[in-house]
Amino acid sequence: MRGVKRHILCPLPLICIALITGCRDNSSAPAPSAASNSPKPSASKEVKDAAANAATEVATEVKKQAAAAFSELGKQLLDSTKSGGSDALLKGISGDFQGRVSKLGESLKTNEALMQQLNVGVQAMLGNNDVDAVGALGKLTAARLTPEQTTLAKEAYNAGAAFVTQRNFSSLEGSSSDVAKLVNSVWKGNYTEALPPLQKIYGQTTLTQPQKELLGATYDQYMPAGWKDAAGKLQQGVDALKKFGQ
Repeated sequence: MRGVKRHILCPLPLICIALITGCRDNSSAPAPSAASNSPKPSASKEVKDAAANAATEVATEVKKQAAAAFSELGKQLLDSTKSGGSDALLKGISGDFQGRVSKLGESLKTNEALMQQLNVGVQAMLGNNDVDAVGALGKLTAARLTPEQTTLAKEAYNAGAAFVTQRNFSSLEGSSSDVAKLVNSVWKGNYTEALPPLQKIYGQTTLTQPQKELLGATYDQYMPAGWKDAAGKLQQGVDALKKFGQ
């Protein structure tokens, strides 16, 4: 029995030595680096910054081109008046409109929808679609704008309203004085002063339906409700006086 016990216990020191040796071997192996397990960034910060700067430069250039386009449209409108006879007032309004549209376009360059709205208005005016022109410009004055942009939009509208009025009514027989008063009043944004001559013009029996529609589209949003009915009554009174005087 003693021999058996000696045979069982003898291997233990060897096993311990082997285990200790194995542990030492494992401890000498380099630990895996934490950095090797971390994901590598898809792009460096420098690359991302460069891309962002490039995008900003492109957007800025596009905005500059858009503002320049409005200036060019205004110039085309001004050029169109040079071949339309010797209407000095129309040319003056056109030049002023060009400047105001250019300033408004520069101010709205960060808003693509409003830039498009302005473009519709100017293009319509170039195409002699004056009802559409004042409609588009009028929507800009009612849009959500900064105080500065609101002022610019109203000034552009006033010049546009004066332009279409002069272009369509300057040759209205017997009303040249009233047309001049209306044009100059609306040009400077004085719609209170513009109301009396507007009512006289609207009450003219020689006006065509398209002319009445243009006056309504241009002045309805700034004039008191019922101004057209008052204009009709005013003209009836004038006609009555004419008959009484005969």
